[in-house]
Amino acid sequence: MKVGFTITARMKSTRLPKKLTLKIFDREIIALMIDRLKQSEVVDEIIIATSPNPQDEILCEIAARENVKCFKGSEDDVLERLYLAAKEYELDYMLNITGDCPLVAFDFIEKIVQLYKETNADLITSFNLPHGFFVYGLKVEAVKKVLELKKGTDTEVWGTYFIDSGLFEVQALDVPETFHRKNYRLTLDYPEDFEFFKAVYKGLGEETYKKSSREIIDFLDNHPEIVEINEHCEEKYKKRWESQRKLDLK
Repeated sequence: MKVGFTITARMKSTRLPKKLTLKIFDREIIALMIDRLKQSEVVDEIIIATSPNPQDEILCEIAARENVKCFKGSEDDVLERLYLAAKEYELDYMLNITGDCPLVAFDFIEKIVQLYKETNADLITSFNLPHGFFVYGLKVEAVKKVLELKKGTDTEVWGTYFIDSGLFEVQALDVPETFHRKNYRLTLDYPEDFEFFKAVYKGLGEETYKKSSREIIDFLDNHPEIVEINEHCEEKYKKRWESQRKLDLK
């Protein structure tokens, strides 16, 4: 089974302009994410799924430099972009999260793939991991089914199609309680998030990307002052995300 990790990535952010190419230790955020995903032993292909917009070309340049793949698809229809990327690179199973999660939990990827093998679920979530750690597992044919059913073309917030429609089997990965941290925010949307990541990398060093999820959580448990840097941003993010939720099926 060929397993691919598709990174949803574009350069259109307005809250934190050009956030994916901001640098820590002279490495772009998205390059740090690639470094981390390369630690997984079950991911056969890493693909930056972006658009043909000229502003996004830099992401393909980074992909080439880092020896990973790049796919250019629809600017707005993220699900179509992911599906076509999966078909282009002949993936049997796809994992996904956005490119602003440089400390994504690579050590939980194998668990998601194993759960898929056991259940054949259309979507696997891992929401009990901190925001920025969690990963989606997607059955490629289930994404195709959504494309056949949906009306609109803006699918940036696409989880609703699987979770709210009642048409798909959704499984939640059993995440041990020792990893639950609802107030920890490890994703990059606001300037405070960037300050948070700089503090984490300063504390854990240049090879932070190699640290396990357990090691990073333990570090944050011992440094609540770092958690506090961007903790308040999660409420802003949730309100924005809820305002974008929609379900438009035929």
